[in-house]
Amino acid sequence: MNKQLIEDISYTLNIQQYSTEKAELYQARIIYSAISVWMKYILLDHMIHEDEAEVKSKNYHYRRSTEILEEYINLFPRLSHWLYSDKNIDPIHIIRNGLIAAGEINEVDLSGNITLAKKKIIPINKNISRVIEISTSMTAFKYVGLTKIIKTKNEFEIPLQIENSLGLVNEFINQSFYQEMFHTDSRYELYNVFRSDKYKISWTINGILDSEINLIRKERNQVNYYDYYLVLKRSGTFYQYPLNEVLVNQGFHNRLILGLRQLYDNPIVAKYKKHQQIIELNLDRKLPRYEESFLRTYAWPKNHISDNLSFIIPLELWNTVSQMLEPLGYKMEEC
Repeated sequence: MNKQLIEDISYTLNIQQYSTEKAELYQARIIYSAISVWMKYILLDHMIHEDEAEVKSKNYHYRRSTEILEEYINLFPRLSHWLYSDKNIDPIHIIRNGLIAAGEINEVDLSGNITLAKKKIIPINKNISRVIEISTSMTAFKYVGLTKIIKTKNEFEIPLQIENSLGLVNEFINQSFYQEMFHTDSRYELYNVFRSDKYKISWTINGILDSEINLIRKERNQVNYYDYYLVLKRSGTFYQYPLNEVLVNQGFHNRLILGLRQLYDNPIVAKYKKHQQIIELNLDRKLPRYEESFLRTYAWPKNHISDNLSFIIPLELWNTVSQMLEPLGYKMEEC
């Protein structure tokens, strides 16, 4: 029965298993996307107007989504460790936040109310468009990650707004941004731009600031929360530029790290492997939030629901993804 259910969902969503994919990870991809579909349908509960989704509170939406998630876990208990890879993981929050970031669900006010996004077709490249809609389209579609794609002939595409990380770092080699550092003896951690092995430590406690431009962080009173600073060295004098906390929350420091690694001829590697109709992507460094949100919209996290280093990407979207990664500063390597 459970095997038939997986086959039925995979047929409905047009999600195919690739030859070397483990059955458990394949099932995880299917259930991940299926739950996202249900989370959109929940917004139609008790719908008054046929073509208009009602507003629902996040509390109501969370309860109903949890009921569906628990049913899937009862049917496929081996998937619980993929969905709950850590005791602090909440799959419903992760998927719903992904749907909101993707524009599939809209927040309507500051009180925690949400609604379904209106139907929209978004050209991704010349041959593929994304469809935001809840109803079953008459056009053959494929579900990818948290959304649908269809084959189209597009005269134009909406380009990704990707900032070149190396260009960004070069902009910061400008002393006018900085204030002089009068003390360098307090505890800090230096990002090691010359790190050659991903398993080596990235941050060195009180590392030597011997490069022209450096990135350091200082731990706050709250463990594992940091303030980040760019440090410029000029004629033996150090200058610092504190990174805005809002930008850090958006992964701006990751963008700078990618640029710094390029600046010092040690770019971060993105390894990929082709399997029939999908690409398996493995990153050595977490993406900034905008680019991670893009991947979470159009791809599946591989090893667990919160995986931000390994993704399963549809072949149709690989050129778009690789064109996103290259200006960020990743060195692309095919396995």
